[in-house]
Amino acid sequence: MLRLFLYLTLCTLPGMPALAQPARPVVLTEPPGTEAGRRALATADAEIADAVREARRTLPQARKRFQAGLPAGAECQLLVRVVAGDTLFRPTPVRVIGWRDGKVQALLPLATASDKIPVSFPESAVLDWTILRSDGREEGNFVGRYLETARNLEGLRLR
Repeated sequence: MLRLFLYLTLCTLPGMPALAQPARPVVLTEPPGTEAGRRALATADAEIADAVREARRTLPQARKRFQAGLPAGAECQLLVRVVAGDTLFRPTPVRVIGWRDGKVQALLPLATASDKIPVSFPESAVLDWTILRSDGREEGNFVGRYLETARNLEGLRLR
């Protein structure tokens, strides 16, 4: 379960060196160029494979709902990986502002909640989706719910 914790923080393997973070965050759209990066990504993927599979299976429904227009106050967020170094891939939720022909336009949060930059990426880069309603309810969030359940189970004491 230690790897789940690592996934939640920066998706890296212990002992692997990290390179300097790029000046502008980049959404990971293809496998890393280094062997160490590919291994780190494969380890992170293995932990959440079932949740990502379900999220991607239902992603077309979320896209259709976004394109048809969400209710007032609702927003669509997608979970993508942001490159944070050679072997570091930070899972980051982005707020969708456009989605057409397999291409997503979104706002990526920076250091503060008010700082956001526009990014564009292929739909294939999406790990999970969440529709947040104005009353606080959410739909989707398969990866988030899986990781929360795993964290709760990790904290159970066995007799």
